[in-house]
Amino acid sequence: MSSVADFYIDVDGVQTHVTEAGTGPTVVLLHGAAVGVDSTLTWCRTMRALSDQFRLVAFDQIGFGRTDMPRDGIYKNRLERTEHVRSTLRALEVTTACLVGHSEGAFIASRLAITDPDLVRSLVIVTSGGTAPYLGEPEDKKWISACEKTYNDPQRLSNEEAFIQSDAHLSRGKDPEYEAILRQNFEQANKSGQIEIFQRMPEAEVDYQKYRELQETHVLPYLSEIDIPSLLIWADKDPTVPVSRGHALWERIPAAEMQILSNAGHYVMHDRPESFNGIIRSFAGVQP
Repeated sequence: MSSVADFYIDVDGVQTHVTEAGTGPTVVLLHGAAVGVDSTLTWCRTMRALSDQFRLVAFDQIGFGRTDMPRDGIYKNRLERTEHVRSTLRALEVTTACLVGHSEGAFIASRLAITDPDLVRSLVIVTSGGTAPYLGEPEDKKWISACEKTYNDPQRLSNEEAFIQSDAHLSRGKDPEYEAILRQNFEQANKSGQIEIFQRMPEAEVDYQKYRELQETHVLPYLSEIDIPSLLIWADKDPTVPVSRGHALWERIPAAEMQILSNAGHYVMHDRPESFNGIIRSFAGVQP
């Protein structure tokens, strides 16, 4: 792995934490959204594995990690965070890149592929409930229940041990490196006020019948217009985003590829790191 540059930049008045590594075609890694989630937790193994071939850019979105919390103390949804991501890439002089988005990060990557096609050389969507279509009842009932159990339980934020015990990736097996980062991030979330912001999240972020509105308004109607190389990476054991929702998304993107990794949950990049990173290496290295 090449040396990692770790620094802050001012993005429209938001102090934004950035990490970069490597040289070559640019790959931008966009994390998802939950207390304690940031670019380091999500992408540390991918940064190590791929910096020999690519310029890897990862940063904490507004309201996450070491980037500033919103000044008004109000959670910024994935559409609002897209503006921060666009401005951050401009500040970093990223003019064209493969965008890899995990979970809600994939909504942002997809939205930018729609609105800023010159910026997005290729697109990777990783197990993303914030992007995939709903299936209708009764199919949606099971995964919505899993989401509510995973994300809506207030007790999981009551203390560090409850938070660690509730983590979906750690429930699949021990991962000391991931756990150490997660503990640091929980402490940071307490200090920064992120936990309080999440405890006051708007209803549209916790009611899963309302949560669907953003992708149904700003992403799904436009997917047929995407004509860049696109890839979906899905996990076969993620109860919050079943493979059936991945298939429904895949069918909407012309000529997109889809790969399903077995024995993997929502954090597929940690459950199956060698396979995941190999897929990204192969896909991101192909120029359209």
